[in-house]
Amino acid sequence: MELVLQRPQRKESVKKYSILYVDDEPVNLRIFQHAFKRDYNVFTALNGFDALEILNDKKVDLIITDQQMPRMSGVDLLAKIVPKHPSIVRMIMTGFSDIGAIIRAVNEFGLDKYLVKPWDRDQLKVEFDKALEKKHLEDKSKAGKDGVDAADLAFSFLPDEGRLNEIFKDGFAIYDKNKSNKHGYWFGNVGDKSIAAFYNGANSKMNAIALNSYINMSLTEIVYKDGTLKGTDIIKNLASKIKSRFGAYGDIGSFDIAVVIVDNKSNKVTYSGANQDIYCSQDGGELKSVKGSSEAIDLNDFDGSIEQKTFDKVSTIYMVSKEMVNQIVPSDDPKVEGKNFLQMLKSYSKEPLKNQATQIDEILSGDNTKCMLALKIV
Repeated sequence: MELVLQRPQRKESVKKYSILYVDDEPVNLRIFQHAFKRDYNVFTALNGFDALEILNDKKVDLIITDQQMPRMSGVDLLAKIVPKHPSIVRMIMTGFSDIGAIIRAVNEFGLDKYLVKPWDRDQLKVEFDKALEKKHLEDKSKAGKDGVDAADLAFSFLPDEGRLNEIFKDGFAIYDKNKSNKHGYWFGNVGDKSIAAFYNGANSKMNAIALNSYINMSLTEIVYKDGTLKGTDIIKNLASKIKSRFGAYGDIGSFDIAVVIVDNKSNKVTYSGANQDIYCSQDGGELKSVKGSSEAIDLNDFDGSIEQKTFDKVSTIYMVSKEMVNQIVPSDDPKVEGKNFLQMLKSYSKEPLKNQATQIDEILSGDNTKCMLALKIV
Protein backbone atom coordinates (compact mmCIF):
# COMPACT_ATOMS: atom_id res chain seq x y z
CA MET A 1 0.00 0.00 0.00
CA GLU A 2 1.44 3.26 -1.08
CA LEU A 3 1.73 5.90 1.58
CA VAL A 4 0.62 9.35 0.55
CA LEU A 5 2.43 12.11 2.37
CA GLN A 6 0.25 15.11 2.87
CA ARG A 7 2.01 18.42 2.68
CA PRO A 8 0.95 20.60 5.59
CA GLN A 9 -1.08 23.57 4.50
CA ARG A 10 0.58 26.91 4.93
CA LYS A 11 -1.43 29.03 7.28
CA GLU A 12 -2.32 32.44 6.02
CA SER A 13 -0.92 35.05 8.36
CA VAL A 14 -3.54 37.10 10.12
CA LYS A 15 -3.29 40.69 9.00
CA LYS A 16 -4.03 43.28 11.64
CA TYR A 17 -5.13 46.17 9.43
CA SER A 18 -7.14 46.75 6.27
CA ILE A 19 -6.28 49.40 3.69
CA LEU A 20 -8.41 50.73 0.85
CA TYR A 21 -6.58 52.26 -2.14
CA VAL A 22 -8.58 54.33 -4.64
CA ASP A 23 -7.16 55.22 -8.07
CA ASP A 24 -8.74 55.50 -11.51
CA GLU A 25 -5.73 53.78 -13.16
CA PRO A 26 -6.12 49.96 -13.00
CA VAL A 27 -2.37 49.40 -13.33
CA ASN A 28 -1.77 51.51 -10.21
CA LEU A 29 -4.24 49.37 -8.27
CA ARG A 30 -2.48 46.18 -9.36
CA ILE A 31 0.94 47.54 -8.38
CA PHE A 32 -0.37 48.63 -4.98
CA GLN A 33 -2.09 45.29 -4.36
CA HIS A 34 1.08 43.39 -5.22
CA ALA A 35 3.25 45.66 -3.05
CA PHE A 36 1.20 45.44 0.14
CA LYS A 37 -0.88 42.25 0.02
CA ARG A 38 1.49 40.45 2.39
CA ASP A 39 1.28 43.20 4.99
CA TYR A 40 -2.39 44.25 5.05
CA ASN A 41 -5.83 43.26 3.89
CA VAL A 42 -5.87 45.34 0.72
CA PHE A 43 -9.03 46.54 -0.99
CA THR A 44 -8.94 48.60 -4.20
CA ALA A 45 -11.47 50.78 -5.99
CA LEU A 46 -11.39 52.46 -9.39
CA ASN A 47 -13.46 55.45 -8.25
CA GLY A 48 -15.05 57.09 -5.25
CA PHE A 49 -18.42 55.43 -5.76
CA ASP A 50 -16.91 51.93 -5.63
CA ALA A 51 -14.92 52.97 -2.57
CA LEU A 52 -18.09 54.04 -0.73
CA GLU A 53 -19.67 50.64 -1.46
CA ILE A 54 -16.63 48.82 -0.09
CA LEU A 55 -16.73 50.92 3.08
CA ASN A 56 -20.38 49.93 3.57
CA ASP A 57 -19.42 46.23 3.59
CA LYS A 58 -15.86 46.06 4.91
CA LYS A 59 -14.00 47.28 7.96
CA VAL A 60 -11.26 49.60 6.71
CA ASP A 61 -8.64 51.15 8.95
CA LEU A 62 -6.92 53.38 6.39
CA ILE A 63 -7.92 54.87 3.07
CA ILE A 64 -5.41 56.31 0.61
CA THR A 65 -6.86 57.94 -2.47
CA ASP A 66 -5.57 59.60 -5.58
CA GLN A 67 -6.70 63.24 -5.78
CA GLN A 68 -7.14 63.65 -9.55
CA MET A 69 -10.00 61.31 -10.49
CA PRO A 70 -13.01 61.87 -12.79
CA ARG A 71 -16.51 62.35 -11.34
CA MET A 72 -15.29 62.44 -7.73
CA SER A 73 -11.93 63.75 -6.58
CA GLY A 74 -10.00 62.35 -3.64
CA VAL A 75 -10.93 65.30 -1.42
CA ASP A 76 -14.61 64.97 -2.38
CA LEU A 77 -14.47 61.27 -1.52
CA LEU A 78 -12.93 61.87 1.89
CA ALA A 79 -15.48 64.61 2.60
CA LYS A 80 -18.22 62.01 2.09
CA ILE A 81 -16.44 59.37 4.19
CA VAL A 82 -15.54 61.37 7.30
CA PRO A 83 -19.08 61.89 8.72
CA LYS A 84 -19.79 58.15 8.69
CA HIS A 85 -16.23 56.92 9.39
CA PRO A 86 -14.65 59.69 11.49
CA SER A 87 -11.83 57.54 12.88
CA ILE A 88 -10.55 56.14 9.58
CA VAL A 89 -6.96 57.08 8.76
CA ARG A 90 -7.10 59.28 5.65
CA MET A 91 -4.33 59.97 3.17
CA ILE A 92 -4.22 61.59 -0.24
CA MET A 93 -1.83 60.90 -3.10
CA THR A 94 -1.32 64.18 -4.96
CA GLY A 95 0.36 65.62 -7.98
CA PHE A 96 2.35 68.82 -7.81
CA SER A 97 -0.55 71.16 -8.58
CA ASP A 98 -3.04 70.02 -5.93
CA ILE A 99 -2.06 72.21 -2.97
CA GLY A 100 -5.42 74.01 -3.10
CA ALA A 101 -7.22 70.70 -2.61
CA ILE A 102 -4.92 69.79 0.29
CA ILE A 103 -5.65 73.09 2.03
CA ARG A 104 -9.37 72.47 1.59
CA ALA A 105 -9.05 68.98 3.08
CA VAL A 106 -7.09 70.32 6.06
CA ASN A 107 -9.67 73.02 6.74
CA GLU A 108 -12.74 70.84 6.27
CA PHE A 109 -11.92 67.49 7.85
CA GLY A 110 -8.18 67.02 8.44
CA LEU A 111 -5.63 64.68 6.89
CA ASP A 112 -3.23 62.19 8.43
CA LYS A 113 -0.80 62.45 5.52
CA TYR A 114 -0.50 63.55 1.95
CA LEU A 115 2.09 62.04 -0.36
CA VAL A 116 3.51 63.13 -3.68
CA LYS A 117 3.75 60.74 -6.62
CA PRO A 118 5.59 58.59 -7.43
CA TRP A 119 5.51 56.65 -4.18
CA ASP A 120 8.21 54.40 -2.75
CA ARG A 121 7.01 51.09 -1.34
CA ASP A 122 9.22 51.03 1.77
CA GLN A 123 8.62 54.67 2.64
CA LEU A 124 4.87 54.27 2.13
CA LYS A 125 4.81 51.28 4.48
CA VAL A 126 6.57 53.34 7.14
CA GLU A 127 3.86 56.00 6.82
CA PHE A 128 1.08 53.40 6.95
CA ASP A 129 2.47 51.65 10.04
CA LYS A 130 3.08 54.93 11.85
CA ALA A 131 -0.46 56.20 11.21
CA LEU A 132 -2.11 52.86 11.97
CA GLU A 133 -0.22 52.42 15.23
CA LYS A 134 -1.24 55.90 16.27
CA LYS A 135 -4.87 55.05 15.47
CA HIS A 136 -4.59 51.82 17.45
CA LEU A 137 -3.28 53.62 20.54
CA GLU A 138 -5.97 56.27 20.30
CA ASP A 139 -8.71 53.66 19.94
CA LYS A 140 -7.29 51.68 22.84
CA SER A 141 -7.17 54.62 25.22
CA LYS A 142 -10.39 56.11 23.84
CA ALA A 143 -8.81 59.46 24.41
CA GLY A 144 -8.18 60.45 20.82
CA LYS A 145 -10.28 63.01 19.04
CA ASP A 146 -11.71 62.85 15.55
CA GLY A 147 -9.68 64.51 12.86
CA VAL A 148 -6.00 65.46 12.96
CA ASP A 149 -4.34 68.22 14.89
CA ALA A 150 -2.93 70.96 12.68
CA ALA A 151 0.46 70.58 14.34
CA ASP A 152 0.65 66.96 13.17
CA LEU A 153 -0.17 67.98 9.62
CA ALA A 154 2.35 70.80 9.82
CA PHE A 155 4.97 68.13 10.42
CA SER A 156 3.69 65.71 7.79
CA PHE A 157 4.93 67.72 4.80
CA LEU A 158 8.55 67.44 5.95
CA PRO A 159 10.75 64.62 4.61
CA ASP A 160 11.31 61.67 6.94
CA GLU A 161 14.25 62.47 9.25
CA GLY A 162 15.35 58.84 9.05
CA ARG A 163 16.32 59.34 5.40
CA LEU A 164 19.02 61.85 6.38
CA ASN A 165 21.35 58.94 7.10
CA GLU A 166 20.66 57.52 3.64
CA ILE A 167 21.40 60.78 1.84
CA PHE A 168 24.23 62.17 3.98
CA LYS A 169 26.84 60.46 6.16
CA ASP A 170 24.81 61.34 9.24
CA GLY A 171 22.42 64.03 10.34
CA PHE A 172 19.55 65.13 12.51
CA ALA A 173 16.58 67.47 12.26
CA ILE A 174 14.89 69.46 15.00
CA TYR A 175 11.47 70.87 14.27
CA ASP A 176 8.66 72.03 16.54
CA LYS A 177 5.27 70.70 15.51
CA ASN A 178 3.61 74.06 15.77
CA LYS A 179 1.14 75.45 13.25
CA SER A 180 2.76 78.87 13.60
CA ASN A 181 6.23 77.52 12.73
CA LYS A 182 6.99 79.24 9.43
CA HIS A 183 10.34 77.52 8.99
CA GLY A 184 10.83 74.36 6.98
CA TYR A 185 13.38 72.12 5.34
CA TRP A 186 13.72 69.68 2.45
CA PHE A 187 16.35 67.17 1.40
CA GLY A 188 16.84 64.59 -1.30
CA ASN A 189 19.40 63.03 -3.61
CA VAL A 190 19.86 62.50 -7.34
CA GLY A 191 22.76 60.38 -8.54
CA ASP A 192 25.94 61.61 -6.85
CA LYS A 193 24.32 64.81 -5.59
CA SER A 194 22.82 65.27 -2.11
CA ILE A 195 20.63 68.37 -1.74
CA ALA A 196 19.25 70.16 1.31
CA ALA A 197 17.11 73.30 1.44
CA PHE A 198 16.19 75.37 4.48
CA TYR A 199 13.63 78.16 4.28
CA ASN A 200 11.56 80.65 6.23
CA GLY A 201 8.30 82.20 5.05
CA ALA A 202 8.15 84.62 7.99
CA ASN A 203 7.24 87.52 5.71
CA SER A 204 4.10 85.70 4.62
CA LYS A 205 0.69 86.46 6.11
CA MET A 206 -0.82 83.22 4.85
CA ASN A 207 -1.12 79.92 6.69
CA ALA A 208 2.36 78.49 7.33
CA ILE A 209 1.17 74.95 6.62
CA ALA A 210 -0.10 75.93 3.17
CA LEU A 211 3.04 77.80 2.16
CA ASN A 212 5.50 75.26 3.56
CA SER A 213 3.61 72.40 1.95
CA TYR A 214 3.71 74.13 -1.41
CA ILE A 215 7.43 74.90 -1.09
CA ASN A 216 8.25 71.27 -0.29
CA MET A 217 6.11 69.93 -3.11
CA SER A 218 7.70 72.41 -5.50
CA LEU A 219 11.23 71.49 -4.42
CA THR A 220 10.42 67.83 -5.05
CA GLU A 221 9.20 68.70 -8.53
CA ILE A 222 12.13 71.00 -9.33
CA VAL A 223 14.77 68.46 -8.29
CA TYR A 224 13.22 65.11 -9.22
CA LYS A 225 10.91 65.92 -12.10
CA ASP A 226 12.75 68.83 -13.73
CA GLY A 227 16.23 67.54 -12.83
CA THR A 228 17.48 70.92 -11.59
CA LEU A 229 20.65 70.34 -9.58
CA LYS A 230 22.16 73.81 -9.31
CA GLY A 231 21.35 75.78 -6.18
CA THR A 232 20.83 79.14 -7.87
CA ASP A 233 18.48 77.58 -10.43
CA ILE A 234 16.54 75.76 -7.72
CA ILE A 235 15.92 79.05 -5.90
CA LYS A 236 15.03 80.88 -9.11
CA ASN A 237 12.56 78.19 -10.19
CA LEU A 238 11.03 78.01 -6.71
CA ALA A 239 10.48 81.78 -6.65
CA SER A 240 8.81 81.57 -10.06
CA LYS A 241 6.47 78.80 -8.91
CA ILE A 242 5.47 80.61 -5.72
CA LYS A 243 4.81 83.84 -7.61
CA SER A 244 2.81 82.01 -10.27
CA ARG A 245 0.73 80.12 -7.70
CA PHE A 246 0.10 82.78 -5.08
CA GLY A 247 0.95 86.08 -6.74
CA ALA A 248 3.64 88.49 -5.65
CA TYR A 249 1.25 91.10 -4.30
CA GLY A 250 -0.86 88.77 -2.18
CA ASP A 251 0.04 87.23 1.13
CA ILE A 252 3.62 86.41 0.12
CA GLY A 253 6.05 89.21 -0.50
CA SER A 254 9.39 87.55 0.20
CA PHE A 255 11.00 84.49 1.76
CA ASP A 256 14.41 83.37 3.02
CA ILE A 257 16.15 80.26 1.76
CA ALA A 258 19.45 78.39 1.74
CA VAL A 259 20.27 75.55 -0.66
CA VAL A 260 23.26 73.26 -0.15
CA ILE A 261 24.38 70.72 -2.76
CA VAL A 262 27.03 68.11 -1.97
CA ASP A 263 28.91 66.37 -4.77
CA ASN A 264 29.58 62.97 -3.19
CA LYS A 265 32.33 62.16 -5.68
CA SER A 266 34.47 65.24 -5.12
CA ASN A 267 33.07 66.18 -1.67
CA LYS A 268 32.72 69.74 -2.91
CA VAL A 269 29.85 71.75 -1.46
CA THR A 270 27.98 74.57 -3.18
CA TYR A 271 25.83 76.99 -1.22
CA SER A 272 23.30 79.54 -2.43
CA GLY A 273 21.41 81.60 0.10
CA ALA A 274 19.09 84.56 0.47
CA ASN A 275 18.93 86.05 3.98
CA GLN A 276 19.75 82.61 5.42
CA ASP A 277 23.31 81.81 6.49
CA ILE A 278 24.71 78.35 7.11
CA TYR A 279 27.37 77.21 9.56
CA CYS A 280 30.04 74.67 8.72
CA SER A 281 33.26 73.13 9.97
CA GLN A 282 36.07 72.17 7.61
CA ASP A 283 38.31 69.21 8.42
CA GLY A 284 36.60 69.03 11.81
CA GLY A 285 37.82 72.50 12.74
CA GLU A 286 36.06 75.46 14.29
CA LEU A 287 32.48 76.20 13.28
CA LYS A 288 32.25 79.21 10.96
CA SER A 289 29.38 81.05 9.32
CA VAL A 290 28.96 81.20 5.54
CA LYS A 291 26.88 84.15 4.41
CA GLY A 292 24.74 84.42 1.34
CA SER A 293 22.79 87.41 0.10
CA SER A 294 21.72 89.76 2.89
CA GLU A 295 18.35 90.32 1.19
CA ALA A 296 15.41 87.92 1.13
CA ILE A 297 13.95 86.74 -2.17
CA ASP A 298 11.54 89.55 -3.03
CA LEU A 299 8.87 88.18 -5.35
CA ASN A 300 8.01 91.71 -6.47
CA ASP A 301 11.57 92.47 -7.55
CA PHE A 302 13.66 89.34 -8.14
CA ASP A 303 15.75 89.21 -11.31
CA GLY A 304 16.88 85.61 -10.77
CA SER A 305 20.47 86.46 -9.90
CA ILE A 306 21.89 85.09 -6.67
CA GLU A 307 25.43 84.33 -5.53
CA GLN A 308 26.71 80.77 -5.31
CA LYS A 309 29.72 79.74 -3.25
CA THR A 310 31.79 76.56 -3.58
CA PHE A 311 34.08 75.11 -0.91
CA ASP A 312 35.64 71.77 0.00
CA LYS A 313 36.92 69.83 3.01
CA VAL A 314 33.59 70.39 4.76
CA SER A 315 32.83 67.91 7.50
CA THR A 316 29.56 69.20 8.99
CA ILE A 317 26.93 71.74 7.93
CA TYR A 318 24.29 73.34 10.16
CA MET A 319 21.21 75.11 8.82
CA VAL A 320 19.54 76.98 11.68
CA SER A 321 16.66 79.43 11.94
CA LYS A 322 17.71 82.98 12.76
CA GLU A 323 15.53 82.92 15.86
CA MET A 324 17.45 79.95 17.23
CA VAL A 325 20.84 81.44 16.36
CA ASN A 326 20.20 84.60 18.36
CA GLN A 327 18.28 83.04 21.23
CA ILE A 328 19.90 83.40 24.64
CA VAL A 329 20.33 79.97 26.20
CA PRO A 330 18.68 79.76 29.64
CA SER A 331 21.14 78.53 32.28
CA ASP A 332 22.00 78.88 35.95
CA ASP A 333 25.65 78.23 35.13
CA PRO A 334 27.60 81.54 35.26
CA LYS A 335 29.91 80.23 32.51
CA VAL A 336 26.95 79.75 30.17
CA GLU A 337 24.63 82.54 31.26
CA GLY A 338 24.18 85.20 28.60
CA LYS A 339 25.48 83.07 25.72
CA ASN A 340 23.40 82.71 22.59
CA PHE A 341 22.63 79.45 20.83
CA LEU A 342 25.31 79.85 18.16
CA GLN A 343 27.99 80.19 20.84
CA MET A 344 26.69 77.02 22.49
CA LEU A 345 26.55 75.19 19.15
CA LYS A 346 30.23 75.93 18.56
CA SER A 347 31.05 74.18 21.82
CA TYR A 348 28.90 71.17 20.86
CA SER A 349 30.04 70.88 17.24
CA LYS A 350 32.85 68.39 17.83
CA GLU A 351 30.60 65.93 19.66
CA PRO A 352 28.73 63.10 17.88
CA LEU A 353 25.60 64.42 16.16
CA LYS A 354 23.33 62.21 18.26
CA ASN A 355 24.63 63.85 21.45
CA GLN A 356 24.23 67.30 19.93
CA ALA A 357 20.58 66.68 19.06
CA THR A 358 19.77 65.56 22.61
CA GLN A 359 21.48 68.55 24.22
CA ILE A 360 19.94 71.08 21.84
CA ASP A 361 16.45 69.77 22.49
CA GLU A 362 17.05 70.09 26.22
CA ILE A 363 18.52 73.59 26.33
CA LEU A 364 15.87 75.06 24.01
CA SER A 365 12.88 73.20 25.43
CA GLY A 366 10.97 76.45 25.92
CA ASP A 367 10.97 77.43 22.25
CA ASN A 368 7.99 76.47 20.09
CA THR A 369 9.25 77.26 16.59
CA LYS A 370 12.61 75.49 16.47
CA CYS A 371 13.91 74.44 13.06
CA MET A 372 17.37 73.09 12.39
CA LEU A 373 19.22 70.65 10.13
CA ALA A 374 22.63 69.14 10.88
CA LEU A 375 24.37 67.32 8.01
CA LYS A 376 27.50 65.19 8.20
CA ILE A 377 29.36 65.35 4.89
CA VAL A 378 32.49 63.23 5.51
